[in-house]
Order: sequence, then C-alpha cells, then structure tokens
Amino acid sequence: MVSLKFFAPILAVLLFSQVFALAPAAHGDGLAQENLPPASFGSREAALFIKINPPILTKDTVGDTYLQLKLFDAKTGQTVPHTSYFVEAWKDEKLLLRSNFHAHSGDLTLKIKPTNVDVNNVVVYGDQLEQLPNTWTAFGDKIDVLAPVLLESGLYHFKITITGIDFDKNIFAEQDYKSFNSWLSVGDVSNQKITYNGKTYETSVVSYYDLIENFKFDSAKKAISFSMPFNWDTKRIEGQQIFVHQEVRVPQTFKEFTDTTAYQGTVNGIPTIGRMLILDPYSVEGTSILHFLINKEDILNMAQKIPAGATTMDFVVYPTTAVPKKSFDVKFSTGATAKISFDSNLGVSDTIPLHFTFFDKNGQILKYVRYIYAISDGTGKTLVTNLGDDPQRLGIFSTEGIDVQEFKFPKEGDYKVSLGIISHGLDDSTTYYTQSPSAATISIGKGGSTSPPTPSYTIPSWIKTNAKFWSDGKITDKDFVNGIQYLIKQNIIKIPSTQKEGAGSSTIPAWVKNAAKFWADGQTTDADFVNGIQFLIKSGIIKV
Repeated sequence: MVSLKFFAPILAVLLFSQVFALAPAAHGDGLAQENLPPASFGSREAALFIKINPPILTKDTVGDTYLQLKLFDAKTGQTVPHTSYFVEAWKDEKLLLRSNFHAHSGDLTLKIKPTNVDVNNVVVYGDQLEQLPNTWTAFGDKIDVLAPVLLESGLYHFKITITGIDFDKNIFAEQDYKSFNSWLSVGDVSNQKITYNGKTYETSVVSYYDLIENFKFDSAKKAISFSMPFNWDTKRIEGQQIFVHQEVRVPQTFKEFTDTTAYQGTVNGIPTIGRMLILDPYSVEGTSILHFLINKEDILNMAQKIPAGATTMDFVVYPTTAVPKKSFDVKFSTGATAKISFDSNLGVSDTIPLHFTFFDKNGQILKYVRYIYAISDGTGKTLVTNLGDDPQRLGIFSTEGIDVQEFKFPKEGDYKVSLGIISHGLDDSTTYYTQSPSAATISIGKGGSTSPPTPSYTIPSWIKTNAKFWSDGKITDKDFVNGIQYLIKQNIIKIPSTQKEGAGSSTIPAWVKNAAKFWADGQTTDADFVNGIQFLIKSGIIKV
C-alpha cells in the first residue's frame, strides 16, 4: 500500500480550487446526464443536474421523452427552491427551443412530445406564472412541451440560464444571471447481420452522435466499416464541445473476429491511437464491444489530414494478432480492483500505452470512473502525476471504466504505478473512493522494438521551455509565434515542407496551445508538437 502522502500536496490544492470555483465549465462527454460544476449565487455555490431521456432512441423508448433540470446546493446537496430557468437547445447549430420556465420545488421536468415544428411554433402546455410574464409553470413542476427536441439521435447542446432563485419574484439583474452549458447525446442503434463462412451473426452499432450509414463487412480483412454524416469545418469544431462515441457490438460466438484482444481502427483512413479505440469484453455477457472515443482534439488533428470537402466520418475496425501482455492487479481497500496491462514486447525504447481497467467488488466493470495515477521509479522519485485536466473536477474521466495512458520509461527496472479512485457512476458515487491508493510494481525491460526511423524534423529540446512559458501564459501568442517563426527561418527548427492553405486566420486554436503544454510536460511526442506548428503555418499565423 502507498500512503496518501504520495498524492496529498496536489490533492489539497485541487480540492481547494474545486470548492471555490467561480464559474461552470462546459462538458462534451457524450452522456445522457451529468452534474455541471457549481456557480456562485451570493454566498452559495450551486450546481446543475441535467438529464435527457431516452439515452438511446428505439421504437421501444418512444413515449418516455423528457428533459430534467435541478439546481442544488453544492455543499449540502439540497435542491434550490423557486428556480427560474431560461432553457435553450440546439442540434447541429439549429435552435430547437428557447423558453422560460419556473419550478417551485426547483426540480423541473419538461415532458417533451418530439414534433417536427419550427422553434417559433413550439407549444408549452402549462400555466403562465402571474408574477413572471412569459414564464411557464405547472402543478408538480412537470410541464408538457411540443418541440423538435429529442426528435432524432445525436448530440444536443443545452444552455440553461438561471434567472432567479428562492422566491417566485426574486429575479436577478441580467448581469447576475448564471449560465450552464451541457452537450448531451441520444444514441441510435443500428442492427446489422454479418455473414462469414456460411454463418450469420447479429451485430449492432450504437451511435451517440448521428445516424450511421453504409455498413459493410469485408470478409477478406474481417473488417467492419460504416459512416455517419459529419461537418469537418474546423471553425465550427473549435467553437463548440464535440465528442464522438460509437459502439460496435459483436457476439463472441463470431470467434474469427472476437478471439483476440488486439484491434486496429481508422477514422477516415487515419489510424486510431491510445484511448481512441478501446475493447470492452466485460460489460455485456457474450459480447465484445469496441468503443470509438474521438474527442475534440482528435477531430481537429484529423481535420488537418483529410481531403477538403469530406462530409462523413468513416469508421473501420478489424482484428489483428494479439501480442502477449504483462498484467498487474491493484486491489483497493474498498473492494474495487484495477488491472494494468501493456504489450510485453514494449520496453524503454517505446512509448508504452498503459491500459487501466476498473472493476467493482463483484467483478463488474466500474463505469464513468474518475481516477488519478502516479508513476515513480525505484528510488521513489515521482516521474509523473496525472490528476486530470479539468481544474474544477478532480480525476481523469473514463466513461467505460477502461482507459489508456501513454508513458515512456527512462530506463530498465521496476516502477510503481499508484492509483486512486475518486468517484464512479453518473451520480459521482464515492462508494469505491480510496484514501490509500494502492500501487502495482511493474517491470520494464529492453523491449523488442527496433530504433524508430529518423524523423523529417528537428526540434531542439530547449524549445520546450518556450512552449511551457507560452502554455502557462508567461509569454503572449504573438511572442511565441514570432519566436517559432524566427527559429524556422534560421533552420534551428526544421519541419516538413508545409504550405499555407485557405484565407488564413489570426486566432490560435486552443488545441495547439494544449498540444504545446503536453509536449513541454513530456506527455506527447515531438511529432505532435510539429503537427501544431504545421497547422499554424497552414493557417497563415506563422509565415515562412
């Protein structure tokens, strides 16, 4: 067992910052419900719970369609009464709903009848609140709404603005309104049949973004492929939260496809890496589930590589020969277990994907888990501590309870991987919270990889200092761009030939700055940093 002292100093800082967070952050988890970080209402911190139903659209879920909202005290968990909500909803940038509602109890349920009408023709079946003009209420705070919301599967953007609390007539001044943004998904199930060697297998794809099309199975490659409509415009992507989640469910009786732990996937021909493709053989008995988990940064990186004019996101997945894995179990005092594994042929010359899988005390997968980890060497020196990238919520979030983190070990020997579970489930349960993170001792050898090919770029290591200063806000965007531009012209930085494309831009996307931070911290490769520089050249921000 490893003492909490291993994490304590950083935990204390993050927990303090969470308590006094002043503004809600946006999420794009591809979930059907979430608790949004708190905002300040005078002396109180209040968070918003939001839920849509159904989580997956099928003929059996028609008729039980609703949006639920609840503002609650972040410290006590008590619902804030007499809450006035201004509700806005979009899908694919199209406005679907914009109305004022009031919940005397604070817990609002909009019972939605999905109907294909214009936003101006939305019908609310309720009562106008006498004290608040143009505000709807109803007995029991359950209001029927005829609107084009949840009419089809995909990603919905909800903006919920709190305009008053505590009393019916207590309406804030406009500058004191508090807004919460949430991106929630409604999945769609596409049932398919695969025929292989004279046998037919019932297969399905669950899409949490948009309807899939063009499902195919290539018998020669044993490859499943499908597409969905997608707008690859980078300006659109940069301006909103996006998370694409696809599940490919294959029965394990189809042994030619499922008798392996190794799969290769591509999105528009670009190989998936790390957590972008995850195998889950645990959640549904007799079924192997392959999750494509494509976040905003992944999508922006892909958008730079695919042909202009692409209108679909194209997925391919197929089994490959499995490599024996080294596997280590971490047991927690709360009864949970984590399994850490990586390919046995990888060693000190490789960036090693570490697979983390979390189980409850009954051996069931622990979904929607938030966890932290640290790696230390044989002398006890901490090499990396990862507490997640959300300053308002502690932990790395994994919807499926299976995650991949990459790390390059500096030399052969034994290393300790310390884990902590912060919460799990959509309600952020702390049943398996551990105050004494366990550790696994893993052995790293030489590995079986050959030396990588010489890259077509040169990035001196000292430039990481500049990248770190920029990502920390110590130097301006202009200073960073001018410095990189000068270093390229002086051949101090050498990158592949890159030409400006399009009309250009003056704004550096957030993902480029994040990429520089991760590179400066040793979490990504030189190639990832070069990709960011090439984007700035293509955009005309860096002129060479």
